[in-house]
Amino acid sequence: MNNLSLESRCWNTFFIEDVAEIVSGRDIYEKERWDGLVPYITATANNNGIGYFVANNNDTLERGCLSVNRNGSVGYCFYHPYEALYGNDTRKLRLKRNNRYVALFISLCITKQREKYGYGYKMGTGRLKRQRILLPVDASDNPDWAFMEAYMKQKEKQILKPTIERLCKQLITSDILGGGKTLYSNWKEFVFGEEFSIQSTNSGIDKNKLNQKDGVIPYITRSDLNNGMDMFVTEQSLRYKVDEGNVITIGLDTQTVFYQPTSFYTGQNIQIIRHAKLDRYNAMFLIVAIKKLVEKFSWGSYGATLTRLRKSRVYLPATDNGEIDFAFMSSFMKEVEHNILNTTLKVFKDRISINKSKMGGGKMEELPLV
Repeated sequence: MNNLSLESRCWNTFFIEDVAEIVSGRDIYEKERWDGLVPYITATANNNGIGYFVANNNDTLERGCLSVNRNGSVGYCFYHPYEALYGNDTRKLRLKRNNRYVALFISLCITKQREKYGYGYKMGTGRLKRQRILLPVDASDNPDWAFMEAYMKQKEKQILKPTIERLCKQLITSDILGGGKTLYSNWKEFVFGEEFSIQSTNSGIDKNKLNQKDGVIPYITRSDLNNGMDMFVTEQSLRYKVDEGNVITIGLDTQTVFYQPTSFYTGQNIQIIRHAKLDRYNAMFLIVAIKKLVEKFSWGSYGATLTRLRKSRVYLPATDNGEIDFAFMSSFMKEVEHNILNTTLKVFKDRISINKSKMGGGKMEELPLV
């Protein structure tokens, strides 16, 4: 099937319980939670519903399910092809047709219904079972699973093709810039505040005083999600100065460290790290070292302060002259990027080739794998 369209199909309404078994999750309370590698699904609209990674196990551990938030970010529906644990603020859906592409299609259909729900009208098990969703149907008026699968494969190919082309260009650029040519470097301890400019943010706008009108300027907070960005905002009043980009931001008390390539505003208690030789590559290297540095700060007797940060020592690559080796850090991270791009590109190309073969199409248009 080629050039599939939603408009060309017949549609009908179905209860969610007609297409999926609905099961309650079970909470893992914070004091019982152990850090690990198992995704723990909570009522968040971010990170595909993953709130934490844990080492716990309980009877909600399962692979290949949908999750629906019944609290917090009510109504968002996500697909989990991996083994995951599900909290009580989610409902786990076991689809009667367990297929990745069908699951993605249905998750979008469910999420479209979220506007009618909220804190006072939660999407609990009973309401979820009787919630109607529109689905394409076959000649027998049953859900057209084959169409849903084929349509989502088509959408995936449409999305991945420009992504692959962009990755190819990035990979070529990475080669030109020196990817794959890491140099040897010595290492040395440096006093952080003697090598870098460390200042409080120019803005520091409390969120309740923020002009939250949509714009293009990132508003950076101490969150550990989305590069620290809470939202995009418009220009603020003149009392708040925008911070220039090409810097590293630190939320000391939350130990969050990110590179900001463009101008931005911030919430409170954000520190700004600047250096004339900073770029997006060596910044990624430095972030790892800075995170190690701030891990020692705590809420107790050795709290996170700007003075302590400036006096702290950080272990970094050094040149023969004993200066920080920014060139080495940039070269190293270019090689890391080069390897990631190459691997990602191969995965995407393989996925499209497999889908094309399953759909009975001809040979996929070749894209260069450099």
